[in-house]
Amino acid sequence: MKKLSIKAKVAGLSAVIVVSATTAVLAHGGAMGIVKERMDLMSAIGKNMKAVAAMVKGETTFDAAVIETSAKSMAEHSTKINALFPKGSMDKPTEALPTIWEDWDRFAQLSNDLETEATKLGEVATTGDKRAVMMQFAKTGKVCSTCHTDFRVKKD
Repeated sequence: MKKLSIKAKVAGLSAVIVVSATTAVLAHGGAMGIVKERMDLMSAIGKNMKAVAAMVKGETTFDAAVIETSAKSMAEHSTKINALFPKGSMDKPTEALPTIWEDWDRFAQLSNDLETEATKLGEVATTGDKRAVMMQFAKTGKVCSTCHTDFRVKKD
C-alpha cells in the first residue's frame, strides 16, 4: 500500500473539516437544548480546524500565534464534549449516532485524545516549525475524522 505524504494527509483532512464545518452550519436549524449546545461547540472546533488548515495548506499566511490560539480553544472545547452527550440525547436535528452510548468508553477516549492532540498542536505552534505543525495538525485532524466516521451520521 502506498504511503501518503504529510501534504496529502493534510489536504484530505482539510477537505473533511471544511465539509463538516459547512454542513454543521446548515444542520443547526431547529436544534434546541443540549443538542444545540453540542452542535455549537463542535462548530467552534471546526472553525478553528478550518483556520489552521488554511495556514497549513498555504491558503493563508502561516501565523504561529493564531495556530496556538486556535489549538488552545480546541483543547478547551474538547473538555466539554462528554458532558454534552447525556444518554438518549437524540433530539433532531442531531447528527449523533446511538453508537456513542453503545461504545461510550471509546467516544470519551476520543474526546480526551482531541484535548491531548490539540494541546500538542498549540505547543508545536510556539516553535514556528511549519513542518512540525503540519504533522501535529494531521494527528489532531485524525482524531476528529475518526470520531466523525464512527459516531456521526454519514453525509450524502
